[in-house]
Amino acid sequence: MRTHPLGSSARPRRLKGSTRWTGCPGGFLERHGRPAAALLLAVALTGCGFVAPSGGSDGSGESTGNGDVVGTPTPLRNVPRELSGVAEGKLVVYRMPGIQGNRIKATAMLFTPRKSPPAGGWPLLVWGHGTVGWAPECAPSVQLQEHKKWADGPNATLLAAVLKSGIAVVAPDYEGMGPSAAGVTAGHGYYDLSSEGRSMIFAAVAAKRYLGGKASGKWVPAGWSEGGFAALAAAYYSRLSKKTEPGLDYRGTIALAPVPGVPAMNKILWRDIARASASGRPPTERQIDQLIFANAETIYFTKTQREAGYRVDPGRIYGPNMLKIYQRNRRTCLDDLNAIVKRDIQNYLNSAPSHRLATYPGIRGDAPNALPENRRFYRQNQGKLENSTLPGSVLWLYGTDDITSPAAVTYDVVNKMLANDNDINLAVFEGAGHYDVPTVGRPLIEARLRQLFSMPS
Repeated sequence: MRTHPLGSSARPRRLKGSTRWTGCPGGFLERHGRPAAALLLAVALTGCGFVAPSGGSDGSGESTGNGDVVGTPTPLRNVPRELSGVAEGKLVVYRMPGIQGNRIKATAMLFTPRKSPPAGGWPLLVWGHGTVGWAPECAPSVQLQEHKKWADGPNATLLAAVLKSGIAVVAPDYEGMGPSAAGVTAGHGYYDLSSEGRSMIFAAVAAKRYLGGKASGKWVPAGWSEGGFAALAAAYYSRLSKKTEPGLDYRGTIALAPVPGVPAMNKILWRDIARASASGRPPTERQIDQLIFANAETIYFTKTQREAGYRVDPGRIYGPNMLKIYQRNRRTCLDDLNAIVKRDIQNYLNSAPSHRLATYPGIRGDAPNALPENRRFYRQNQGKLENSTLPGSVLWLYGTDDITSPAAVTYDVVNKMLANDNDINLAVFEGAGHYDVPTVGRPLIEARLRQLFSMPS
C-alpha cells in the first residue's frame, strides 16, 4: 500500500481524537518521559512495504575484487579509553569502486568486543562518521593514530556501549580519506550517494571477510551528521552487500541527525542570516556560527563536484574572501577550516560599522543553488535518495535545535520518503542540538539494535 505525502514542511499530522498518524499504515505516536532536557517524541511509522531502488543501484558488474582486505589489519594506536576498555581496534585496508569509476583502496577502523563472540558470531554495526574534512589526512583513523585525536564528535561513548552489548563495529574513513601509506589517494565523495554508500557497503564486506565465522553476517549501517547520510546511502545500495558477500544479511538503518536536503537547508540558513543582518543589532554567536557553517563546508562540496566531473566554477560560488580561502585551504580539515572562516568573518565585521553578516564576501548567498551543475549534483545524489524506496526500516533521530538541518527541511524530506513507501521511525528530541543526538538518543539506538539483531534485552 502506498503512503500519502503529508505536506511540504509539516510534521506528520495526528488525526482528531486519535493517537494514530497519517502517512503510513499502523503508525502511532509514543511519548516517553526524559529526565534530561530533551523530550523524546518517537513517531513509529511501521508496516510499510518496500521495493528495490531503481536505476541500477545494486552495482551490477562492480563487485569483483571489491571488499577484499588488502594486507593484514594492524592494531590501532591511541584508541580512546572508553573504547579500548571494551574492544580491540584494528585498521583494515579494503578495495572499493571509486568516484571516478576505478577501483581504489579505502580504510576503516574495526573494533571487536573483548569478550568471545556468541554462537553464530557477532552482529556488525557499520558506523559513518560526521564531517571531518576532505583530504586523506582528515580521516578519523589518521587523526587518531597521528594526532591522538578522536575526530568523530560525541560518538566514542555511543560506540563503546554498542561494543559492550556484543556488537562489532567497523567505521570506514570513506573514500579519499585515510593514511596515504596504506595507498589511499585524495578524492572524497562528500555527500556523493554512490561514494558514501559504497564506502559503507564494502567496509561491511571487508569486515565479514576478515572476521569470518566470528561475524554472524547480520549488519546495520548507522551514522551521525554526514554519517547519517552515509547510512541512508548504504541502505540505498544494501543489496550490493549480499551480492558481493553472500554471508551478509542487511537488517535496517539508523541515521542520527542526517542533513538530507542541502539546498533547502541553505535557503533557510541564508534567510536567517538576512534577517539577522536586517535587524541592525550585533550578531549573536549562533548567527555567526550559521554563517560559518553556510560557508566552510561548501568547500568540500565544490571539491567533490570537481573530482566527480561536475563543471562547477568556484568563481561563481564564492565571493573574494571565500575564494581565497577555497584556493588556499582546500585540504584543511574541518575544525581548522571553521576557525579560519570565523576569524575572517570577525575581521570583516570589525573593519567597518556598515558590515553585516549578509554582506560578508563569502558564498554568494543562496544563488549557487540555482547553478545548473549544483542542481544536477543534488538531484543525482540527495534527490535520488529521497525519491527512492529503501529496503527495511529506518530509525531517524533528529533534534529540534539543530541548525545544520532545520525542522522544515527534515520533515519535508521525511514526508517525501514516506510518500515513496519508506518505513521510517522518526524520533524527535525537543531542545536537542546537532551534537546532542548521539547522547540523548543512545537508549533508543541500543533498543533498536537489539531488535534488529534479535538480541535479548
